[in-house]
Amino acid sequence: MPSPQLTPTGLAYDTIEIIAPWEQGRCPIVFHHGIGTDRHVWSDWLPSVATRHRIVRFDTRGYGQSAVPPVDHAWTLDCALADLMEIVGLAGPGPVHLVGESFGGTAALLAAIHHPERIASVTVANTAFRGATIADVPGWRSAFAEQGVETWSSRMMPKRFHDDALSDAQRRWYRSVQDRSPAHVTVGLGELLAATDLGPELSRIKAPLLILMPDRSPFVTARMGVDLLEAVPHADLAMVPHARHGLPFSHGGECGARLARHLDHVEAARASA
Repeated sequence: MPSPQLTPTGLAYDTIEIIAPWEQGRCPIVFHHGIGTDRHVWSDWLPSVATRHRIVRFDTRGYGQSAVPPVDHAWTLDCALADLMEIVGLAGPGPVHLVGESFGGTAALLAAIHHPERIASVTVANTAFRGATIADVPGWRSAFAEQGVETWSSRMMPKRFHDDALSDAQRRWYRSVQDRSPAHVTVGLGELLAATDLGPELSRIKAPLLILMPDRSPFVTARMGVDLLEAVPHADLAMVPHARHGLPFSHGGECGARLARHLDHVEAARASA
């Protein structure tokens, strides 16, 4: 596996550029994963979009091969937005399509609010915009302190995936990545997300929005997807059955195909504008 590149602030990222000659000119896609995984969680999405768009994936700060902040690091939305926009800047000078899952989706919504000129569209999966409704996160700090990362990771797996959702190889890979989650990073980002409320600002989002929601996430309810749909102009909602909070990984191929269809419509509208 090729080594990723590093930004000046220590974010690990890679680019995929195998665009078909007849698809040149489309906006690139930036993928932003959530808590406890890394940029490879998007692998099954890529076949549907990689020949039509330049792809940039990155490891959220503290995960994968990105720099791990010190234990006393102050986790803020401003810092999360700055990290995402650093990657957006590397994707190219024009607008990009943002795709985010869980906390990555929250950051993508924030970017669409504050940097509308750089965002061509947003796609979010199992994403909360109002963190106070997220169950379980308030207990993470004590769980890590008392039981350690691997016990937390073991208990997270059934919250992310139904028993029949993954192959054995997929399950081993995901669990191995989650087991390496730095405790202070996971707790810090979880508590930041739980304290976030983007509700008052959602109407400022002008980019087309695709919302992909699992029907059985213990963290983000189906109602959250409907609320997001009703709050954002130009939004579409797809509810995915038999899915939990690991939707972007367990249903990656299906999600990638939905993304491709959505971006075809967005790019056609941009071309005719």
